Amino acid sequence: MMKLNFPLLCLLLTLGSLSSKGQGRVVFTKIEGTAIEIYTPPEFNTDRSYPVVYFNDGQMLFGHKAVSMALQQTLDSLIENEIIDDLMVVGISADRLRSEKYVPYPNDAFQRAPNGDSYAQIYSRYLLDTVIPYIDSSYNTVTQASGRAIFGFSFGGLNALWMTLNYPDVFGMAGGFSPSMWVNDFAIFNEADKYQSGQKIWFDIGTAEWNYYVPFQKLLRDHGAMINSDVYYSEVPLGLHAMLDWKQRIAMPFIVFAGENSNEIMKMEVEIEVIPSQSIPGKKYTRLNPIVTCRSGLVYSLAYEATYEVLNPIAGKVYEEGRFELFGEENMDVLVSYREFSKKVKIRSRLLEE
Repeated sequence: MMKLNFPLLCLLLTLGSLSSKGQGRVVFTKIEGTAIEIYTPPEFNTDRSYPVVYFNDGQMLFGHKAVSMALQQTLDSLIENEIIDDLMVVGISADRLRSEKYVPYPNDAFQRAPNGDSYAQIYSRYLLDTVIPYIDSSYNTVTQASGRAIFGFSFGGLNALWMTLNYPDVFGMAGGFSPSMWVNDFAIFNEADKYQSGQKIWFDIGTAEWNYYVPFQKLLRDHGAMINSDVYYSEVPLGLHAMLDWKQRIAMPFIVFAGENSNEIMKMEVEIEVIPSQSIPGKKYTRLNPIVTCRSGLVYSLAYEATYEVLNPIAGKVYEEGRFELFGEENMDVLVSYREFSKKVKIRSRLLEE
């Protein structure tokens, strides 16, 4: 199985200390008792307006690379190498009510506030009515939705998707690292019809933490989003639901949000995947996963955008999003194509028995 690597991004991380622009700055504050860390880019200019990424689980973002996402170093390098434009990041720390605040759907196990409100409602109001106005009044920011994004991990990623779809006048982009879309039987799928033209969405999932999130991309497309222009999906081979895995790809939604040239594809590779279900014993998901790498370092899966031509149809079938079936003892040959890229793969008939 191919192991994803990001050579350009690895190079960028080593260049951070050599930046001719200097380093960005991270300042700490508290807003109504919640710890907030604010990143401003190198050569920060108070006369210029900056787009802002609001990031759930902000306590994980900044600090020494051994104990954090080392996001400052990544952003400094992306900016230095002109892969993304200058931006700000506002990290909002989570607390002991993290699940209650990030999950926007009813759950009998969750505590509620004394007034009966869900903590998700309270957190949404806090972000919309307190944090964002504080940042906009303290810094020169881009106040249009197109200049404002929200990112997060796991439950925080689900929250980012929900906030963007439900407050399109506030957020122009969501970034979800392994977002917990499974909550309430994939209730977030039912929110796809709230998508507004021009919004951008990044979401990903590792095959070692698998849930079948692929259809969310099609639902967004059905409501006006353009795949691989507005909405990006990354299916990460062997990816786990873990901080170290998210750290490897943390640059991706930033490139989508603030990148200048994220769509110039340099290569395409195809993964043949047999993914054990995390919830149904014995069930396996069979997938062809065409993965493209762009000049900017952006890496994502094509899923619905690739074409899958079975060269010997008697052997099996491939569906529009890359899922495949094998019919018998004959190996299946498939030509996977996208734009000027194509790759022929052979799927062994006994693959599911291995």
